[in-house]
Amino acid sequence: MSIFPFKRVPLRLLLVILVVLTCLAMSRLQIWRAETRGERFAREQTALVSTPIILSAQQRDLKSLIDRAATARGHWLTEKTIFLDNKIYRSRPGYHVLTPLQLSGSSSVVLVNRGWIPAPRLRSEVPSIASPTGEIEIVGVARHFETRIFELQNTLPEGPIWQHVREADYRQISGLDALPVILMQTSANGDGLIRDWASPDNPAMKHYGYAAMWLVFALMAAVYGFLARTTP
Repeated sequence: MSIFPFKRVPLRLLLVILVVLTCLAMSRLQIWRAETRGERFAREQTALVSTPIILSAQQRDLKSLIDRAATARGHWLTEKTIFLDNKIYRSRPGYHVLTPLQLSGSSSVVLVNRGWIPAPRLRSEVPSIASPTGEIEIVGVARHFETRIFELQNTLPEGPIWQHVREADYRQISGLDALPVILMQTSANGDGLIRDWASPDNPAMKHYGYAAMWLVFALMAAVYGFLARTTP
């Protein structure tokens, strides 16, 4: 029997309250993420079936471009193709192939994510991509550049293999006047790349499930606190 039986009950109650509050906060966070990602999913699905806008060098307003179906006409700058690393498709490692498309009648470009390609057996090898010459039209959906994430050291990419593609870094390294969006290509182009951008399920459902799980944890902690409230 404990020498301090009365001190353990308040301490146990305090711990139970902290656990319940933490679980409720995590549940609320998941609900917020469900609402946020659900709204984005709805915009993305609407963009896939909406009438596309025509991209031009004058379009610089990110809000009016993002998540919009769009077309761009121009020619590939294949020598400036970059490969976004660590992209997994059906459990296979590979790259996303990003090539700037110089807009017709302009020196400006839009960076196009052309699709996924499996990584070569040797990481030192760079994949070979078939790119049509002359003027072409690309259909896709405008998306954000990557936002800055936490890194121990902020180093600019070197060579064609990039870990991240951020607007400021891309402009600095490429020297190109790029539009503030990446065009996720949806049209066929005879290049053999896989363009499987569509998400079959609303990601909000997953976060609502996580929210329910945290609520269950909170209920379990509350029940435990109730049953153990008088146990020394």
